[in-house]
Amino acid sequence: MKEVLRVLRERGPMTGRELYETVGLDVFPLWRFCRKSAEITTRRVSKRYLRFDREVAGYARLSPSLQREFLTYTVVGLRGDEDRIEERARALEEEIRQASEEKLRLARKVAEKVVSRLPNKDTDIVLRDACFIIGGDVPLGMAHTDPRPEPSTGKLVSGSDLDIVIITAMDFPEDIARALDEEMYREKYRLLRGPHNRVEVDYLIKDLGRVEEQAKLRRFEDYVACKIIMESRFLLGSRKLYSEVRALMERSSVPRKLRDLRRLAAKNRRRAEKTLLSRDEIMEEEMKLFATTEEYGEIF
Repeated sequence: MKEVLRVLRERGPMTGRELYETVGLDVFPLWRFCRKSAEITTRRVSKRYLRFDREVAGYARLSPSLQREFLTYTVVGLRGDEDRIEERARALEEEIRQASEEKLRLARKVAEKVVSRLPNKDTDIVLRDACFIIGGDVPLGMAHTDPRPEPSTGKLVSGSDLDIVIITAMDFPEDIARALDEEMYREKYRLLRGPHNRVEVDYLIKDLGRVEEQAKLRRFEDYVACKIIMESRFLLGSRKLYSEVRALMERSSVPRKLRDLRRLAAKNRRRAEKTLLSRDEIMEEEMKLFATTEEYGEIF
């Protein structure tokens, strides 16, 4: 691990990913060394927020995963170099803020473009009886630009995806819903096949009745769906409908239940970190605590 210390002495503070790509070590032993070394300081700039994972007991975990947090949202430097570590951390926070704002602008453009392609009479109905919202990293101000493979194609996309949900009124016309679906798919395909920075768009169209059922939190999918709504930002359409959806979540005690699960997830994270840092031999099953699965495509 002398190479890690040499690189930090010569190059100064770096993100976890920059250090990983420079020294060529596997991520897990690099993370352990950086966390345990008396000569190294790490500075995390990320928020930790609730995510659901089918492979975790009780489904609740914190995101980003330990691996993602280290690579994307952590600055690593030598003790005694705190001023430069803080400077690099502030720069990283600004990069994340700008990435989140850019993704939010892109999501609004997607919604506007999709609606603009509909006939005028249908556009009026959409703006009155439907709302576009975005969930995931973007509304939490945690978007990143690290390249990653898109699950269905394996092609690299640019950082955080756009999780767009379209909620419609109960009596929303089926033909307009189909038209929205077709236009959203067309835009998804265009952004995924772009010649420069490919962007992954996950989207779903559902009516208020489905949201009411999901607010009962009977299944894993319901928890994911309600969490996305509670984290979401409004993009386009009916603010009145969006307010109704948020009020429905409150009446169903969804925020309180999610807060309880957030506390459970924080407890599980502390236990996972302690296990991974204290044991000399880590079993394959325990490695799931380090690089947990993501909710790709799971917006329900």
